[in-house]
Amino acid sequence: MLRDFSQNMRLLCSYRPSISMVASDLGIHRSQLNRYLAGTAIPRAPLMRRIGDYFGVEVHELMMPHEDFAELVSLRGIASDTSTRDLRSHLDRVIRFSDHRIRKLEGTFFEYYYSMSTPGLVLRSLLGFEMKGDLMTYRRLERIGPIGQPSRRQYRYVGASVMTGDRVFLQDYEVGAGIELTQTILVPDYSQRWSTLHGVKLGVAANSEHLPCAVRVVLERTPPRASVRASLQMCGLFAPDSPDLPNALLAMIDNRQSGPTVFNAFSR
Repeated sequence: MLRDFSQNMRLLCSYRPSISMVASDLGIHRSQLNRYLAGTAIPRAPLMRRIGDYFGVEVHELMMPHEDFAELVSLRGIASDTSTRDLRSHLDRVIRFSDHRIRKLEGTFFEYYYSMSTPGLVLRSLLGFEMKGDLMTYRRLERIGPIGQPSRRQYRYVGASVMTGDRVFLQDYEVGAGIELTQTILVPDYSQRWSTLHGVKLGVAANSEHLPCAVRVVLERTPPRASVRASLQMCGLFAPDSPDLPNALLAMIDNRQSGPTVFNAFSR
């Protein structure tokens, strides 16, 4: 079992830029990691769990016979080509840089911005954030149509979020056609305990023109104890003068004045 573990560790480490980087990421000395790779020691349970989370495998899988483990790793794509490994390495580094305050984002939010595909109307979508390991993941549902009426134009996105420099960065992709990525940069309202965030969203209009757009966006936490089903029923397109929109929202998502040389996230 110890021999299989050391071989499995050597295989996993081969997909990282260096042994030193793995040791640093795990928060252990290089000499300690070398003992695991040589098969002269085995980590205790807390470190074993950290190793599993770091490489994206289960603790019991680390102890599998090496041939079976190598096949498992190959099927999961960990042993993929160099470009994929390099991308994973960069993503791992970004996740490590993320501020721990990103955990305050967990829960559900309404997202408001002027629709990219239906100019002049405000779109309310639903976002649900969930911490998975060290990564904040989320799902976003867009419903392009009048509230309370059936709509065929519904879009679902999945993505991840990190926080650096007091800013929250979101990136997701549309899972239906798989042809759109959106990026959002947000500023939390620290005085309100992260109940509101505002910033800028970049995306593509979901109509025949598919034009790239940038709009101001606001996230507002859904009411306490509101079910996801009830919140989804409140999503859709609204006229700017709709009484169902929160007070002061329009000023926060007004795109008409910005600059003079850049598109500014803050309304003036």
